[in-house]
Amino acid sequence: MSKPVLFVSFRPLERAENLRAIYEAYTGDKVHMLSSDVNYLSEVQSGKYNLMVTDDFPYVSPGKTIVIWHGIQGGKTIGLDQPGQPYFNHNNTQLITYIVSAGTGMIDTWHRCTGVPIERILPLGMPRTDQYIGYKHEPGEKKKYLFVPTFRDKGDTKFPPIDWAYLDMILNDDEEFIVKAHPWQNDVGINQLTPQPILGFRKHITYPSPALPTTSFLYDADVVITDYSSIMFDAFLLNKPVVLFEKIPGYVDTRGMYLVYPNQYCPFMARNEIGLIEAVRDRVQHPELTLTEKYCREIVSDMCDGHACERLVNLINEINK
Repeated sequence: MSKPVLFVSFRPLERAENLRAIYEAYTGDKVHMLSSDVNYLSEVQSGKYNLMVTDDFPYVSPGKTIVIWHGIQGGKTIGLDQPGQPYFNHNNTQLITYIVSAGTGMIDTWHRCTGVPIERILPLGMPRTDQYIGYKHEPGEKKKYLFVPTFRDKGDTKFPPIDWAYLDMILNDDEEFIVKAHPWQNDVGINQLTPQPILGFRKHITYPSPALPTTSFLYDADVVITDYSSIMFDAFLLNKPVVLFEKIPGYVDTRGMYLVYPNQYCPFMARNEIGLIEAVRDRVQHPELTLTEKYCREIVSDMCDGHACERLVNLINEINK
């Protein structure tokens, strides 16, 4: 008789959207816990499990471990590719049985950034994207612009220096600019516990709590704005137009991206507030994805076809014997 499967996320399950999707799809015996739990190490090594499924790089394993990354990989460099002192190293490689990739075009990238052999990197798709299939956007009374800046790194989580007053002034009454900060960015002028902004209230700008799942805001967005976040790949899968906003260039030079930025991601780039709103309004008028965006989607996430959970459940059942 197989043992329960241990699902481990670094965020609460309601916000661990990839892990939650496969956790809910798997109907066998299962247990969930946070990687920050004080009992995490002892629980993994307790002998109660043969298999762990996690949305982060593991530093301990019960024997077999499947890594399903919390985002669609293809943006910022991670793992062994990350400059400085990344928390992943070659010692972690042996703990990973399989890595799940969103697309066939990212297999070699996963191999390079983790050292895991190519044959153990499986392009099965991202679980949370199954719900994207068949989605059709219905415009609301207001045009919604979802701004999702990337998480830069612990200790360096400064928000882009945006002139919020000026941005609010140039927005029209039928436009809403939604600022969805990363859950770990609690120094950006937003109270983590409530949506009330410390920066002050604005007529056309809203600040939902960083703790809320980002994907829930994607569906209503008319345009998605980001700098380097992998949220752009989710937008492409939902056929949402994207505008890149890099007010102060230089981050890519120090961190690195897996494709050529911005050329291979999106042709719409803004460097200041007025340029951003002009680009966003243009995209509202012409929301069809460009050839660049379609090609990026194909490279990064061609296996996000609505059957990721099905393939992953089959994998779990196969190796948890």
